[in-house]
Amino acid sequence: MIPQEIPNTAQPPPLEAPLPEKLDLKSLFEALLRRPHALVVRLAEPNHGATGRFAIMAVGSILLFGFVLGCFAKNEQLWAAPAKITAGLIFSGLICFPSLYIFATLAGARVSISQLAACLAGALALAGLLLLGFAPAVWIFAESTDSLGFMGSLAIGAWVIAVAFALRFLKSVIFATGGTQKAPLTIWSIVFLLVTLQMTTSLRPILGRSDVRLTQEKKFFLQHWGDTFGSSLKPQTAAKKPAPEPTAAPTPENPAGRNPYLEN
Repeated sequence: MIPQEIPNTAQPPPLEAPLPEKLDLKSLFEALLRRPHALVVRLAEPNHGATGRFAIMAVGSILLFGFVLGCFAKNEQLWAAPAKITAGLIFSGLICFPSLYIFATLAGARVSISQLAACLAGALALAGLLLLGFAPAVWIFAESTDSLGFMGSLAIGAWVIAVAFALRFLKSVIFATGGTQKAPLTIWSIVFLLVTLQMTTSLRPILGRSDVRLTQEKKFFLQHWGDTFGSSLKPQTAAKKPAPEPTAAPTPENPAGRNPYLEN
């Protein structure tokens, strides 16, 4: 008896719709989260115009997150914290971009400099938007606690999570452009994360208050965190002055107003 063939009724997977011709901020954000491979292919085309929009998304979201951190100490930190965080992130991206291109090439990716620059800007934009999602929760603690250690841990934790998703996007960029090795990107990711963490110490103070805008003292970020973990925003209370000795009302017999009961 010849067995009958069972017809294959499985439906083929639907084709992914192409990205719209005009990449606005909304379509770029959705592509970062849902369709990174299609976005990488689109960024390989000339005149995509996404790099500038990614930069606007990254700078705007980091400024808002920095303002939330500035609400912890108030005063000048309301503008100093956003400026320092944004400048530190931009500087970190610029100094780490040449090594990113080298490690991407070592991983086997066939990506141009302009395409990789757009992808790095997109990764920073994704990190900034994720930080913006954490901002309401961070603001609650910024207004209700004065612990520098807790606020610093909260801000660093949010940044590490945001960077993890940004690096996942860069990983998809590497493999979508022909990369086959993970080790080069892993090494670059560690270097980039260390650079951004050191920036939090080099540009201090970001959370606390200080008489100087930028410190000249050199410190490793782990040492700085250890020195300030138990600190608080509360000012040191001044030592109470001893109460003055009680005196008697001056009289003709006692013109100096001395209290004879307090004298030995």
